[in-house]
Amino acid sequence: MKHIFLTGEIRIGKSTVIKKTLSLLGAKCGGFQTYFSENRLDDNRRLYIGEFGQLPSYDDEYVVARFQRGQAPCVLTERFDILGAQYILNAAKAADLIVMDELGKMERHARRFQSAVLESIEGRLPVFGVIRNSAGGWLNQIRQNPGVTIITVDEKNRDSLPELLARELSRLIKC
Repeated sequence: MKHIFLTGEIRIGKSTVIKKTLSLLGAKCGGFQTYFSENRLDDNRRLYIGEFGQLPSYDDEYVVARFQRGQAPCVLTERFDILGAQYILNAAKAADLIVMDELGKMERHARRFQSAVLESIEGRLPVFGVIRNSAGGWLNQIRQNPGVTIITVDEKNRDSLPELLARELSRLIKC
């Protein structure tokens, strides 16, 4: 195992497990994170992408999807291709660990982003991320990679996972 991806139900605590794990690890991390503004449950919300470890920015230039009640999300594929891919490339040059929080079906047309993700799991640095459990397509290339371990987060294990994952990632970073 060289890469660890968490999966599980929506709002089960996958991103929280990542944050707690990394706070125990103390490694230099880079990559990306996606996040909603405070109105996460609002029908008319926005999903943003930012560089991992930086404060979230709610400026329009970081919006990767717009949601409106009764409509499919409007995905801004070019933002994944430009910003997301760049965040991954930056991490590959300067970090000990690449964080990808979260990979899902919205990136299905973002070829440059997909390429950066897939190249990173073939690269020298370990990857720690979240992968949507119900999406197939390009995500299956990650799931089927022999260097990838998928761990399902649930109510029973989410509190114990950070310590276990920090130990495993510490070992991977030192390899």
